[in-house]
Amino acid sequence: MELFVLVGLLVLVSGLLAVIVGTVWWPLPSPAVDGDERVREVWPSGWPHEAPERPFSVVEARQALRRHRPCHPERCARKAAASRALRAAGYTDLGRD
Repeated sequence: MELFVLVGLLVLVSGLLAVIVGTVWWPLPSPAVDGDERVREVWPSGWPHEAPERPFSVVEARQALRRHRPCHPERCARKAAASRALRAAGYTDLGRD
């Protein structure tokens, strides 16, 4: 019975030691020079409030309007671009999106 307890403690201590060593020596990513590249990698698609790089399709514009429903179009360039894209496609009632 004492041998079983000793082996169990040895396994527990070696496991904890492996976790500690892994967290201390795990390579950490270096910060980006200007920070923009890191932000683009972290944010989900469509999350920022800046204007898109290309015009929205109708489906993308509807999704952007849903995601940015609480935003005001004067302060959110993405919502304004989505509204313009839908109006250009012939949609007039944008109150529901």
